[in-house]
Order: sequence, then C-alpha cells, then structure tokens
Amino acid sequence: MSARRPGDIGRQTTQPDRRRLGFDDIEASAWVQFESAAIGLHALVNRALVQHHELSLADVQVLTHLKNHGPSAMGALAELLMVTPSALTQQIQRLERRRLVHREASSDDGRRVLATITRDGLRLTGASLETYARVVRAHFLDELSRNQMIALGDGCRRISARLKAVDASVDSSDTQ
Repeated sequence: MSARRPGDIGRQTTQPDRRRLGFDDIEASAWVQFESAAIGLHALVNRALVQHHELSLADVQVLTHLKNHGPSAMGALAELLMVTPSALTQQIQRLERRRLVHREASSDDGRRVLATITRDGLRLTGASLETYARVVRAHFLDELSRNQMIALGDGCRRISARLKAVDASVDSSDTQ
C-alpha cells in the first residue's frame, strides 16, 4: 500500500464526479480553479470590510448602488442585488440603525418605499471602497499580467452576457 498525500483524497473523490458531469480534465480544472478563486476572494474581501468598517460586502454593494444611482425602490434593489425582499429589508434595517441609509415613501407612489444613502453612509462607502480596492489589487490584480486580466475579463463578460440572456428568457417565459 502506498502512502497517501494530503491532496490525494480530494482527487480520488472528485475525479469520478467530474467525469460523471461530462467535464474533461481541462474543463474540470478551469471550473474548480475559478470557483475556488471566486469563493476565496469573496470571503477575503468580506472579512476585510467587516474588520475595518463593520460592513459586509453585501452592505457595500447596497451603499455603492445608492451612492451611484440615488434613492432606489426596495423591490428593484432586491432584484438587482439578487436577494429576497425580506433579506434586503433586514439588511436595510441594520444599515438604518447605523444611520447609513434611511427609507421613505415615494413621492410618486406612497406604496413604494425608497432607500436613500445618508451623509454618514456616503463617508463610510468611500472608505470601504478604498479597502475593497486595496484587497482586490493585492490578492487578484497583482497576481495577473495585463494580458491575463484582459483574457479573464473578456471570458467573464461573455459568461455574464449569456447568464443575462438566460435570465431574460426565463423572465419572458414567466409572463407568457
């Protein structure tokens, strides 16, 4: 019996699964590496934001959207950020308690509730985006050449376009 190395167990259990899914070795490697990098970077950015600003990455995404687009309807904001309306409501309530956002009825339609960023929210958003950029640069951009960045960006752009097209076709079939 040969000695096992720490990585052997994972390979033995995942290789058959990859083949069963129809991935060849290159496809499986590309997917596993992409997924691992995306999850790891997301977690690292989130930890840095929580540590330095007591904001999650999701909080920074909400604040950044409000900063860039102004008051936003809660339903549209939930859809844009791909969270349930109740999850967004809880998140906005947490941000309200910190006086980073406030909610008010729309002047056009009193049934709609708009979220708006406050001055404190603007200040903290700026600082948190600096942390965000610093972490992304150190753990993502600095690891890639310009050509690698271009290729990765192009690949992700094409994937995103296809995903948006799938979402649009699903949405249109729901209304028929």
